[in-house]
Amino acid sequence: MSNDIQLQHIREFSERYQYDNSYVEQMLIASPTCYEKFNAFVPLSHHREQLSVEAFWVAKLAAMQVADCGHCVQLNVRMALESGVDRAIIQSSLRGGSGLPAQLLDVFTFATCVASSQSIDFDLEQRVKQQLNPTQQVELSVCIATAAMYPTIKRALGYGKSCRLVEIDV
Repeated sequence: MSNDIQLQHIREFSERYQYDNSYVEQMLIASPTCYEKFNAFVPLSHHREQLSVEAFWVAKLAAMQVADCGHCVQLNVRMALESGVDRAIIQSSLRGGSGLPAQLLDVFTFATCVASSQSIDFDLEQRVKQQLNPTQQVELSVCIATAAMYPTIKRALGYGKSCRLVEIDV
């Protein structure tokens, strides 16, 4: 696919989600080969087969709040809403998990601990393992791990300067 078509896709994504994707445009222009590899990674960051949509987005939002100042969190809020996640669950996730049902609160707390390299309470880890089958555990781990990639690349390319605390719209 040509760079012009790729740029058009990047800009359509930006418009659809009201998200500044300039750092991805820079990647495509500066290193099309790197962009191809980045683009191949994107499906992994959205991979979900068995994990519930609520658990996926609660974990993604928890991990994203650790990694980002707000713009990427807002993007993920829009994607969670588009995926059908209830606004109350999203709002609870943005309030540190307050008000989440017990199982989702465990997922939120677990994701926050993993994303911020905190120690994970043994009981919490056991509860999460008991509520998820091995496939769901893998999906949860990939969900958490991939959340940091986007804001990390954005900041490393110098686009973090445009980051500021934002009021998240749900």
